Amino acid sequence: MVLPLKQSRPLSQASSAIGVGRIGDPPRTRRQDYYKVLLQLLWRMRLDLILWLIVVTVVVLGSTSTRWPLPSTAISVIGIAVSIFIAFRNTQAMSRWWEARALWGTIINDSRIWRDLMLGLLPPDFLATERGRQLIEYQVAKVWILNFELRNYWRSDVHQAVTALLADLKLPADICLQELCRQQAQAVQRLYTDGWIDGLGRMQLLDATNLDHNAIGALERIRNTPIPPSYDVFVRLITWLFGLALLLNFHQALQTWIGSALFLGFLMAERIGAYVEGPFDRDGHSFSLPLNSICCVITEDLMGRSLEFSSFRPSRDPTSWE
Repeated sequence: MVLPLKQSRPLSQASSAIGVGRIGDPPRTRRQDYYKVLLQLLWRMRLDLILWLIVVTVVVLGSTSTRWPLPSTAISVIGIAVSIFIAFRNTQAMSRWWEARALWGTIINDSRIWRDLMLGLLPPDFLATERGRQLIEYQVAKVWILNFELRNYWRSDVHQAVTALLADLKLPADICLQELCRQQAQAVQRLYTDGWIDGLGRMQLLDATNLDHNAIGALERIRNTPIPPSYDVFVRLITWLFGLALLLNFHQALQTWIGSALFLGFLMAERIGAYVEGPFDRDGHSFSLPLNSICCVITEDLMGRSLEFSSFRPSRDPTSWE
């Protein structure tokens, strides 16, 4: 007897039924979040918007009898040049942003390597002691201090939690990153001196910290070396001049609203590159990296728990990353 075949469900439904992808789903920007991103951009460039509105008002209320001296062909050529400069600036800004995110990914992996080395080299009863716990907490404290030094900003609730962590390590609340790195290296040396690890184990732990230092140095380079100010000023100036030329050209054709919209569009495109260029901004908007959330991931991976952050909670919303 031939049994009837059951109609198979689509693969997407089957995957959903067994829970595939629920843990690893990346954060997504929902359609209803688009207005949040737009509002963030408009708030950032509020001074530019005020100046743009003044220029448009002056053109609209001014005389329309005077013709703009630049012909349409010249404006087209300038537009091509402006587009190239804006595209290059935005490409470089996005490269900086992505490099910074990749480096933080490296720090996440290096932190897990540090944890696994501790678990592999030291007995469980030692790791359960205060000294063993502190060896893990050194790495957690290091990523939080790096977070602060890159942004030069603390949330008050996060600062209190990190201060409590430093107190548990018997370290001052105002310790700098380099001093904390020295403290971590000295802790490794004490493990070797006291006979808890051999020379190979010490080498493995120091190699793990060296990987961290390479990433930290690259992140500091990104923070301390922005795109040259001369290039920034030139791109911004030529964008404004081209936008004004467009506005006046369309105003002569009695299509001021089109010229105003194109003017604003070029200003917004240029400003997006300027904002993405700094991936360590303190306001936690979609232009910056979610440093607090990344540090929370490292904290939970190494300590098995989160710190007492009071009102702060890690966000998976890319429009309001912390």
